[in-house]
Amino acid sequence: MKKMFICLLIAVVALSLYATPSAKSLFYADSYMLRATGVEANYWNPARLSADGPRDIWMPLLNSGIQVSNNALDLDTYNYFMSRDTLNVDDKERILKDVDGSLSFGVNSNISLFGITMDNTAFSASAHIYGKGKLSEDFLRLALYGNTEDEYTFHKGSNNASAISYLDFTYGIGNIRIPFLPENWPQIKAGASASLLTGAMSIDTQEFKIDYVSNSDVGANLDSELLVRTGLIGAGFKGMLGFYSEVTPRLVAGLTVDNIAGFIKWGTDTKNYRYYATADSVFIIDLDDDIVDYEDIEEDTGSFSSPLGTELRLAVLYKRRFFDVSADWVQGFSESAVSSKVGRLSLGASLMPLPVLPISLGISLPNSNNPLKVSYGIGIKGGNNEFRLALQSFDSIIPGYKSKGISFGIATKIGF
Repeated sequence: MKKMFICLLIAVVALSLYATPSAKSLFYADSYMLRATGVEANYWNPARLSADGPRDIWMPLLNSGIQVSNNALDLDTYNYFMSRDTLNVDDKERILKDVDGSLSFGVNSNISLFGITMDNTAFSASAHIYGKGKLSEDFLRLALYGNTEDEYTFHKGSNNASAISYLDFTYGIGNIRIPFLPENWPQIKAGASASLLTGAMSIDTQEFKIDYVSNSDVGANLDSELLVRTGLIGAGFKGMLGFYSEVTPRLVAGLTVDNIAGFIKWGTDTKNYRYYATADSVFIIDLDDDIVDYEDIEEDTGSFSSPLGTELRLAVLYKRRFFDVSADWVQGFSESAVSSKVGRLSLGASLMPLPVLPISLGISLPNSNNPLKVSYGIGIKGGNNEFRLALQSFDSIIPGYKSKGISFGIATKIGF
């Protein structure tokens, strides 16, 4: 039974392959805010939309990626447990040793539909899927070892899941000079984008509570509740404000605030699913009886909104003739399916050993929610056109059996 639980747990993470991150950012492990130009600047820093650059077009599906990751389980672990008939103590500890407080898994997606730049403006449309979840280490320990403590308490903060998918239709304007700056200051440019959102699906954990007490005096007592809210078909909005400045001829710095007033309001098939399980003063002599009361309730609920969560991003980019390096820090102000209050730092580099051969590298440092990410990209570039492919590994320098996630990306630029 416990082996089945582990395989199911790994399978749940593997099923996250239905999601992807923002395509071109995958090449640099998300250190991309000051690298985005043309249509992509709509999503990263609209201040970078420039009337001086060439126009470019996004074609359907040709700027897309796919990502799946977790913080503890790799393919080697899966293969190992599939070869075992039973789990001994060492096996169980192998599972738990890399779970830092909770097993976290996440998915992100971005699939290009259409985009075009026109002078210092751009219009684009993309499809997005975001999802993430957590299971606490104590919950995993209980599943592996059974009841070894007198009392267990689980809550939503460490046991939750959420997912959201939507289409955006985004218009951005940039390359706007900030006036009235002191003469000795470097020039600062600003931009903004606004997105109309069409929601497809939302799933969110509203409540998760398990209180379990067991001892010889009071017997076994269980009080648990799970509330999941779902919705189909919605509409919403989000905005982005961006700035950047060439501090020196080689150094660029920038700032963006994303998901400003971001929300999707769901109005079709909105439901709450409630699940209860209770037991009161159960002793060994009661085991032949129905000792646990179950109840599940499906109820229609009125329209509700899913906040997207505002995020602040700070970035610097240092440029040389044949290479450049960058650093991005992103900090969310709330927890949602698309944002996190745990900040993360990404580093990126681009090399041009040949004028037609761009090579990209990226590292995103680990935090309590996400493992280390390492990205590799290569492409072909000619004039204003380019085609690139990228591969990303999680918690492993080289993609392989030790990776705790993997990403693929394709990026195409057609300039004119």
